[in-house]
Amino acid sequence: MTSTRFGAPADAVPALQEAWPDLPWQSLGETHGAFHRVLLLPPVAVLRIRTGEGHGAETARECATAAALAGAELPIPRPLGTAVSAQRWSAAMVEHVEGTARDPRSWTEDRTAILDLLEVWGDAGSVHPELADALPSARSWCGGDRWPLLVHEMTAADPEVQEAARRRVDSVLTNETGITPGVVHGDLGPHNILWGHDGQPMLIDTDHAAWADPAIDIAPLLATYSREDLAADVPGDVLARAAAHRRTLSLQVAAAAQLSGDLSLRDHALGNFARRIRRGDPQW
Repeated sequence: MTSTRFGAPADAVPALQEAWPDLPWQSLGETHGAFHRVLLLPPVAVLRIRTGEGHGAETARECATAAALAGAELPIPRPLGTAVSAQRWSAAMVEHVEGTARDPRSWTEDRTAILDLLEVWGDAGSVHPELADALPSARSWCGGDRWPLLVHEMTAADPEVQEAARRRVDSVLTNETGITPGVVHGDLGPHNILWGHDGQPMLIDTDHAAWADPAIDIAPLLATYSREDLAADVPGDVLARAAAHRRTLSLQVAAAAQLSGDLSLRDHALGNFARRIRRGDPQW
């Protein structure tokens, strides 16, 4: 099964114990994200396991991205060791970092830390121009240049949804034209922020990081903080592009799920998009 809800493949843990015997396996815990099973081995490591079609290539891309960001000294969990691959899965290891996830607060309470985080990532491109070549292009995780065609094919059964998706995808591509790209995390939501004991945030899960439109990192924040609140700190043109990006986030998840063979996640994401379109909410 490609769905991460069903836990790690049965042969993965024994194989990884053999590959990395010095890890603290006695502290093993397990969780999952949308595209990974996650093995927690505090205080040393986190193992992220991919299955589904293209698992080896996707793991290689994720490892290369994490290595480039770590080389630029961005505050992320550092990659450790060399990826391990089997027929049905691939696994990569990153360092276990201290910190806790927490529910977002108001923008007034969270703004200073999040703006500082955005500034660090925004400055990375000028301090480390080599990242322009080292990082993937926008949406490489969900098909890259193939993404619009994937969306078109996935929505073919419903002309109303297909046309709505086409307009929103076209809006993103048009808005990106001529924009100066930079380093983006690509999935900057509360689920990927760990808060340290000193109150400083760190971003985890760099799989969507790219050399792309900086507005991509504002888009997930719109799901947590109001556009009116963000407008006090984010330029209007960036906020408008972020809103366009946000309208396509479920289409990006659907395309990535289609590529990996997780049809349940694909249909869930497409269903979310269709419901929002039919509600007629102007923000979508």
